Amino acid sequence: MVIGTRQWVLAGAVTLLSAPCFAHVGHLGEHGMQASFTTGFLHPLTGLDHLTALILIGIFAASYSSRKAAQIIGCFALALIGGFFVGVEWSSAHQVEGLVTVSLVILPIAVYALRKGGAMRWVAMLAIAAFSACHGLVQGAEAIGAVSEFGFGSLTASVLVMTATMLIARWIKSASRELHCAKRRRN
Repeated sequence: MVIGTRQWVLAGAVTLLSAPCFAHVGHLGEHGMQASFTTGFLHPLTGLDHLTALILIGIFAASYSSRKAAQIIGCFALALIGGFFVGVEWSSAHQVEGLVTVSLVILPIAVYALRKGGAMRWVAMLAIAAFSACHGLVQGAEAIGAVSEFGFGSLTASVLVMTATMLIARWIKSASRELHCAKRRRN
């Protein structure tokens, strides 16, 4: 797959849409909200950068076998957890918000590179893990109060969004294929 102008324009637009102001940095503390399972669950659903990254991972995972898709989602989830716990201890973790934004351009490229195999596959997995950890760092830095509950809520929502997106994308692809076959039979 060659990345053309259209893909770069789309990636640029997504990056602009997910500016740090949309990532709700510090929103828990600013609004006097305490971390809980519910606030953790809602966190990746209400931050456009987090939600976009999760949807991108789900869409790209849909094009792989179930085993490889599970590896992609698992890699993202493990790195998210690791980053989260580092972010809880590192109060300046919100400074990596720029890397979260950059990840929206790099993540699709890294996930696509998984298909190449060999050393490229490992580089891609490391890139996915690094950017996933950045998302976790930001979430961990924002957690105040019931940190473990917040982290579990965030992880649950993240895995659900990636998995649901993957299943929907597979369903759309399958339905499209069936429609195409039915159309060919009529002609």
